[in-house]
Amino acid sequence: MTTIGRRGTLALAGVALAKPSLAATPYFLSAAADASGAWRAAAFGLDGTPRFELALPARGHGAAVAPDRGTAVLFGRRPGDYALVLDAASGAVRHTIARATDRWFCGHGAYSADGALLYATELDAQGEGVVGVYAPGRDFARIGEFPTGGADPHDIRLTRDGRSLWVANGGIRTDPRLPRARLDLETIDSFLVLIDAASGRIQARRRLPGEDTLLSLRHLAIDADGEVFVAMQHEGPRFERPPLVAIADAARIAMLDGAEPLWDALNHYTGSTAATADGRLVAVTSPRGGVMAVIEARTRRALFRTPLRDGCGVAAGGGGFVVTSGLGGGITVGADGAVAALPAGWVERLRWDNHLVSL
Repeated sequence: MTTIGRRGTLALAGVALAKPSLAATPYFLSAAADASGAWRAAAFGLDGTPRFELALPARGHGAAVAPDRGTAVLFGRRPGDYALVLDAASGAVRHTIARATDRWFCGHGAYSADGALLYATELDAQGEGVVGVYAPGRDFARIGEFPTGGADPHDIRLTRDGRSLWVANGGIRTDPRLPRARLDLETIDSFLVLIDAASGRIQARRRLPGEDTLLSLRHLAIDADGEVFVAMQHEGPRFERPPLVAIADAARIAMLDGAEPLWDALNHYTGSTAATADGRLVAVTSPRGGVMAVIEARTRRALFRTPLRDGCGVAAGGGGFVVTSGLGGGITVGADGAVAALPAGWVERLRWDNHLVSL
C-alpha cells in the first residue's frame, strides 16, 4: 500500500428556546434523540444554552448550512425520505423537501458558493449514486441530477474555489427499498470523485492505493490548501488495522502514514470529520473507539487524541472543535489539546447523532 507522511429533553417542538444573535454567539446544530427515543433536531451554544429544538419525522443525519447562515438543511438518515429547511436562528421549518420518485437521500448535502443551489447525495432504485440539484429560490424545487459514478454516495463537499464537488462513494451495495440491508458482503467498490458543479461532469476518480477492497470512504473535510481529508470505515477482518484516513486532491489520493497507534484507537470506524475554520487542523471521531483525534493538515501529523465515549459529531468552534456524544453531552477541544466539558444540563439530556455543524 502506497503511503504519505458519533444521545430526556425539553418537550417543546419547533420552538426557539433562546434569543441571542447568531452573529454574536456560535451555535451548533445536530440531529438527536430524546430519552423516549423520539427523533429530534436541536441547536445549542458553547455555554450549553439551547437555541431551538424540534421533532423530526425520522432519524436525521447531516446538515448543510447556507453561505449567508440564514438557513440549514437537515437530511434524513439514509435511505432518507426527507430533508428539512430550517431557519438557522429559530429552528422554524421553512420547507420540507420530499424525496423524488425512486430517489433516496443519503444524509448529506452542500450549498453552492452563492447559495443558489443545494446539492444532495442520493441513491436510485438500483443503489447507484446521484447528486440531486435543488433551487432554494424556487422553494427548493429539484431541478436536476447527475451521477456520482458509483454506489453508496455519502458525504459531499464544495471545493474551496466553489467550482467542483467532492463526493465519497462508499461502495457498499444496498437496495434503498430494504433499508440498511447490504447486498454484497464480500466487495466494497469505494472511491472519491471530483465533479464539476456546473455541468455534473466527473473530473477525477481517485481510488485508494493497494488492493484493500474492504475500506469504505465515508466523510470529508477540506483543509487550508484545498486538499480533502477522507475518513473511512473498515469492513474487513478485525485483526487487520489499515489506515482510516486518506488525503486527496485532483491528481492523487494517498493514505495517512505514520499513525499506526491511531488506527488501533479508532477501532475500524470513523464517524465524522471536520476542519477548523482556518483549515489548519482536521479532527476525526470514532464512536466505536470512544476517541477523537486531531491531525495537523500540512504536516500530516496526528497531534493528539481525546477520549469521549460514543463521541461522533464534530464541528469547528471555540478555537478548535466541539464534539458531541451519542450518550449525551459533549466537549470542546482546543487547538492545543485543552479539553472542557460542555456545561451540564440541557445538552446532556439529548443523545446526539453522528454529525454536527456550526450555524
